[in-house]
Amino acid sequence: MTEQQPIMRNEQLDKQLLEQGYVVIPFLTAEEVTALVDFYYQHHPKQQDGMYATAHVPDVNFRMKMNDYIKQVFARAVEETFINHNALGGSYIAKGKGAKGTLQPHQDWNIIDEEHFRSFNIWVPLVDLNDNNGVIKVLPGSHAWLTTYRSANINGAFSNLNDLLWQKMVPLYLKKGEALFYDHRLLHASGENSSDEIRLAAVYGIIPDKSSMMYYHQADEKTVEVFASNPEFFLYGNIFEGPKGLKSLRKFAFDFPQVTATEFNRFVDPGYIPPDSLSVKPTLIQRMRALFGA
Repeated sequence: MTEQQPIMRNEQLDKQLLEQGYVVIPFLTAEEVTALVDFYYQHHPKQQDGMYATAHVPDVNFRMKMNDYIKQVFARAVEETFINHNALGGSYIAKGKGAKGTLQPHQDWNIIDEEHFRSFNIWVPLVDLNDNNGVIKVLPGSHAWLTTYRSANINGAFSNLNDLLWQKMVPLYLKKGEALFYDHRLLHASGENSSDEIRLAAVYGIIPDKSSMMYYHQADEKTVEVFASNPEFFLYGNIFEGPKGLKSLRKFAFDFPQVTATEFNRFVDPGYIPPDSLSVKPTLIQRMRALFGA
């Protein structure tokens, strides 16, 4: 990856973002949080089940109404916190009670050329997070482990390791109005909400102002196809149906690797030695040398 232009006004936070893949920062005022919560419940009289995002509702006008209001409320904090950026869209995310709201460990989609740029989410809980309502969890540094391509039809490179990933995840007990600002390549997840209250959050995407949006698609078992994209495609279209109406830019070969447990453990701890290596019996000569100190 080429040298990254700063995205945060605070240089220390920008350095932490580059190294760890995320930062947690104060973001919205109490009044702004209340405004977002009130607006959500005005338009959602019924409690949502499982994991619900306004960005994915079929009604485009409703989707845009939610987006516009979130952008309006976020505007002050975004301007005070970030530089060299373009705003994308905003969405409410509601996690209802029960296991259906569990979000397994994953990386968000590529939406720009990650060889040269980074893309981000500003994720803001509108309630305090705790172990009972589905606290968000991250794997620090995982954004820099390997090059991956992620989209509607591309399987995540870590998708076979959920049990192992959960064991290594770090919970972030954000207070309402704080923001988790993270690189889209960062592995993150959130468990079941076992409380009786919706765990409500608002999320807002930004990209570097010199970058262009793209859509990545698995053309066949050995090929990635890249399409020119734009915010309107993500805001108005059905992104899960593939790159309909987008212009193809290029294709390239890719093996779509699946990370093994041993590879994962070495990402977490470069000095990791697989248990199988420790169980190899010493040879007779090795035992004799150990016995006589040779």
